[in-house]
Amino acid sequence: MKISDISFEVMHFPLQKPFHVAFGTISSMDTCIVRIRTDDGMTGWGEAAPLPYVTGDNLETILSVGNDMKRSLTGMDPRSIGTIHNIMDSLYDGNTAVKAGIDLACYDLASKKAGVPLYVYLGGSDPHLVSDVTIGIDRPDIMAAEAVSYVNCGFSILKIKLGETVKADVERIAAIRKAVGEDVILRTDANQGWCVRDAVRAASLLEQYGVDLIEQPVKAWDIEGLQEVKANSHIRIAADESVHLPQDAMRIARTGGADVVNIKLMKCGGIYRALQINAICEAAGISCMIGCMGESPLANAAGLHLAAALRNLQEIDLDSGVILKHDHMQAGYLQNGSNITLGSQPGIGFDMEGEQ
Repeated sequence: MKISDISFEVMHFPLQKPFHVAFGTISSMDTCIVRIRTDDGMTGWGEAAPLPYVTGDNLETILSVGNDMKRSLTGMDPRSIGTIHNIMDSLYDGNTAVKAGIDLACYDLASKKAGVPLYVYLGGSDPHLVSDVTIGIDRPDIMAAEAVSYVNCGFSILKIKLGETVKADVERIAAIRKAVGEDVILRTDANQGWCVRDAVRAASLLEQYGVDLIEQPVKAWDIEGLQEVKANSHIRIAADESVHLPQDAMRIARTGGADVVNIKLMKCGGIYRALQINAICEAAGISCMIGCMGESPLANAAGLHLAAALRNLQEIDLDSGVILKHDHMQAGYLQNGSNITLGSQPGIGFDMEGEQ
């Protein structure tokens, strides 16, 4: 099995509603579907979803870099994933979204060739998963109403975007907790929106509402600040934007800067690097979360397969299938509220307009 062609198709997905976070408002997501064909007639699917203020790339760079990588990877066995990553890294430093797209398509092909779902190929056995759903920043009453709506649809874990003033953010969580009761798990994500002092204060005030986790409370570069927040918080602290690559995970492991590391395929360059990050964290006693940045159900499905294979990947934040409008895509999993079941078809299970 050799790579005969790599193609890239830009797609546009509107959100069900505009989504506000600490660094701005998002109303739609643009992504790039990656298709790898092989000389034996197989097709592998991946996705390169840029978020410029996180990954540093955009659709233009994905298409340019992707076509350059195509020239170097044509003729390779897609199962030689380590060598493929070495080649991609030798060509470009960074550009993790397009690397992720190629990586996912290669893993899709490898597991299809093996005749098993991706999660089985990666070592897993249980296709049943539980994910949260994310609520964007808004007025407390609006966020509380949205929380109730999600709970009524079967969601048992809510991830709440924060990162404005501590007073306003605490009011949001208070309203949501009052609306949904004590049994729903609440996690928060400040998206780097607080300074260290405010993050420590917020952690102290949010504790009374049973908040399970605070994600990326301070700037991504401020590892010492992250340490300080963790040292002064009874709530678990997660690193997201602070960890892109395995080297970043090693820095968190050495400093003890977080209880949890949020792995995102687009940040790290795909499943191959995600496995390395998880191994580093697991060895250091740090649990992992699998997250997303608005990519389509294709990349969401790949993340779910990864989660189903890794015991240390304990939290799942893969909700693009709920937040995006994507009527023309089937991702190979079934979702009922927080409960997700992966399909039994080989590979990722992605289907676009009937072609696999």
